[in-house]
Amino acid sequence: MKLSVVIPAWNDPEGLRRLLQQIADMAVFSQVIVVDDASDPACPPESLGIDLENYPVALDYLRLAENRGAGYARNQGLARATGDHVIFFDSDDLFTEEFPHLISRLQSREFDFCIFKHVDSRIRDEGGYGMLPGDEQRWQNAQAKGSLGLLAPIHAGVLCTVAAYPWNKIYRTGFLRDNDIHCTEISIHNDIELHWMGFLRAETILYSDLQCCEHFVAAGERRLTNRSGAERFEVLQALAKIQDEFANHPQLLPYLGPFVSFYTGLFGWINEQLESELQAPFHQAVQMFYSEHLNAPLYSLACLDNPVLGARINNILKGNPL
Repeated sequence: MKLSVVIPAWNDPEGLRRLLQQIADMAVFSQVIVVDDASDPACPPESLGIDLENYPVALDYLRLAENRGAGYARNQGLARATGDHVIFFDSDDLFTEEFPHLISRLQSREFDFCIFKHVDSRIRDEGGYGMLPGDEQRWQNAQAKGSLGLLAPIHAGVLCTVAAYPWNKIYRTGFLRDNDIHCTEISIHNDIELHWMGFLRAETILYSDLQCCEHFVAAGERRLTNRSGAERFEVLQALAKIQDEFANHPQLLPYLGPFVSFYTGLFGWINEQLESELQAPFHQAVQMFYSEHLNAPLYSLACLDNPVLGARINNILKGNPL
């Protein structure tokens, strides 16, 4: 396996330096692509103390002329990937010691993507080690146990509802390109399209319960995780593209219920993050989204086995809280 790693970076020189040093020590990558999303100042690897002449991996640095967001940066990195497999990784996260073990198990395996467990810094801060409880429960419900296994379609319909992160999956590069799967080029929630279209298009999905990376969330900082402004509304753009797939591709209908449940829950979470004056406009935008993209037949199918979901959507349409 030749594995490329795409790293969008914006004003995080210390995190990028730390990650590039870790990648050099791991000896599992064939290519590193850093996409500098118009950082101020620029963050070429040599400015971070990286010795390019002795760096053990091919390292490509691309600086964008203007800030376009992580989705655009990831897409630019994907276009330059030379590895037969690729992982998207954030500059402020880190791999764990289990990641090389997963790569070893994946050698000579054929798959469209492999999803793995991760560690959330919020759980570590509380004295634990692992994912948020909701994601952990979804892994258990999907019966995804073992260092490497084949995810059955019925269980893929469960595991697809985990938080839509870009860095907890290793993709076959040709799978993404052949199916025109990429990130939505919006400022936030750009990874939802990548996550869901991967599940909708994949024929072979592997899973691993090895905890292969740690995601760091710093409360109070102006990170995407903590944004509370109108940019949150952009999620509707990404969701609309995926939702409309179900009307055109009946074979995808097994994923319809999980997807509608996913974004209905996401709407509630976003509403809690928003500044108070934006909550009413967001509620109105959500109502319009349901009206325009979830027609009566699709609504009936999505809620057939989940009357609680149907009741929640009805309440939202009636003006009740998200």
